[in-house]
Amino acid sequence: MTDEKVVAYIKKCLDAGRMAEAIDTSKVTGAPLSKEELNGYIRKYLENGWMQKAIDGAKAAGIELSKDVLSGYVNKYLENEKIYSAVDASRIIGMPLPKEKIAIIGKECLRKGKITSALEAYKIIKEKPPEEELIICGNICFKNGLLSDGLEAYKLANKTPPEDELVICGNMCFNIGQITPGLDAYKLANKTPVKEILRICGEACLLEKRTDDARKAFVAAQKVEEMNSSKTIQVREISLEELKNSKIDISSKGQKVCSDCGNRTDIKERYFEVSRCPETKEDEEELDKLMKIQHGIENFYVELDVLGNGRGLINSSICGNCASKDVVLISGDDMVYIEIKAGKK
Repeated sequence: MTDEKVVAYIKKCLDAGRMAEAIDTSKVTGAPLSKEELNGYIRKYLENGWMQKAIDGAKAAGIELSKDVLSGYVNKYLENEKIYSAVDASRIIGMPLPKEKIAIIGKECLRKGKITSALEAYKIIKEKPPEEELIICGNICFKNGLLSDGLEAYKLANKTPPEDELVICGNMCFNIGQITPGLDAYKLANKTPVKEILRICGEACLLEKRTDDARKAFVAAQKVEEMNSSKTIQVREISLEELKNSKIDISSKGQKVCSDCGNRTDIKERYFEVSRCPETKEDEEELDKLMKIQHGIENFYVELDVLGNGRGLINSSICGNCASKDVVLISGDDMVYIEIKAGKK
């Protein structure tokens, strides 16, 4: 083995934490290996959280590592939120970890959006993270464009992420060229991103030579542009389950009463998504025709822009008591809506 290969092999051993092997090779080949160099590697092992490798290496090199030094690194691991390293090191040197300190570190991790480190800390002390801290963590993750981490935090809190926070996350993802989580965030928020930010995302992907992601972003932008330029009104029925998943509170949509029998409790309702809200009398007539032909509905309300990006929510009601279609809205003043009724025959 040439001198260069010997030196390279020794360095490889040292970098991997195999100090005893490096020392033996140095002795056999006569390759130089100073105490200062060995001491530097031991400190490097400690900085990396390799407590056992540092102890074994120091023993092989004849370098003393006091318990105070090792204890200091355990505390340093905790301060740097290296939870697993701290636990492993404390076990090696027989130093108990204070539960209160780990709980504080877990909370600090949550407030920095470091969900993985936080969960490690709470797992060690066998406690569940506080719900309010998980929500704070989730929002921080969203602001940093970390969709999966934010969703995990909200899931653990047993809460649904707010639409606004999801949109913030989506925009951040687009700005840093993360098209897939960006689109996923908007989908969860039941919103459509503007074409401009999708193009920004595509350009960011191109700068990083991620052509597939760039293509995905530009195609999404084109679809948004086509949707916005389309004047055709489209309607599709929404199931109650889908409506609940869209985080729209249907309980706030006002109280209804049958004009014929006065029934207020047994009202059968159907919901529809309309691609764009009527802007003119002609639009209202087109929508009226669509609802009659496609769904057999003559009387309905259109709540304007409730689904975002110009989309409206159609509600049609039938009295469950007398089957009358003349059901009127008697509350819901905060709603902006259009009422469309069948003409007199």
